[in-house]
Amino acid sequence: MDIVDCHFHVIAPVEQSPMLPGRSYTPAPASLGDWRATLSPLGVTRGVVVQPSFYGTDNRVLLAALEEGQGALVGVAAVAADVSDAELDRLVAAGVRGVRMAHFEPGDPRAMGGFVRLQAFDALEERLAERGMHLQLFTDSRLLPALAARLRRSTVPVVIDHMGRTPARLGASHEGIRALAQLMREGPVWVKLSGIANVSDAGPSHDDARAVHDALVAAAPDRLVWGSDWPHTKPAGSRPRTSALLQLFRDWTPAPIADQISADNAARLYRL
Repeated sequence: MDIVDCHFHVIAPVEQSPMLPGRSYTPAPASLGDWRATLSPLGVTRGVVVQPSFYGTDNRVLLAALEEGQGALVGVAAVAADVSDAELDRLVAAGVRGVRMAHFEPGDPRAMGGFVRLQAFDALEERLAERGMHLQLFTDSRLLPALAARLRRSTVPVVIDHMGRTPARLGASHEGIRALAQLMREGPVWVKLSGIANVSDAGPSHDDARAVHDALVAAAPDRLVWGSDWPHTKPAGSRPRTSALLQLFRDWTPAPIADQISADNAARLYRL
């Protein structure tokens, strides 16, 4: 099975590619070669490089990774609301399929510095649609009821990061997961089964996230993709083993649906 890793980051040494002064954390370097060495033995042949918060809208590291990937990779970049058409066209030509934004309430400690705020989407939506690009949204599913009407009106796909980013200990019955499941069923919302170590307090088994995983799979298996979140830039706590995360996905997901999520859905969403 040709597995696609739909969420990973490439990080250059800070002396080569400066990070934002107002970033929330400083991760160690993680090269595309390192990603390949980790994921290729697991059957991962293609991937989606995602712009991390600590680079802001400076997409140079991401674009270098896409060039190095030689067609096996696509990207999700970050742009400001006033980005030029020429820059958007340049990103698309390089293999960028979407742009990443974030939405959190004021004072939420997870509202990391460097993210483009969701308010920019209003100015960008039409231009993204013209170029076949989507929105990737980093948020907490508990905020989705207030956003639901806006997301339903989206003329581009909306891909929610990291299983909705709500703490897994809350289970799958709260209004955020219910709203997320409904948006998946109605469209145009997708969800990444990724970042489990950022929502779970029960590593390495992450059993507390099983109910959320099952609820999302039951809601709309054709609107899910899988991502490793390599190199696991969690600001606090121990980092998971990438192989264990993929095995957990396989253990929790019926085989035909796991194949659909990890390959077919990814190829369709990212035009691979």
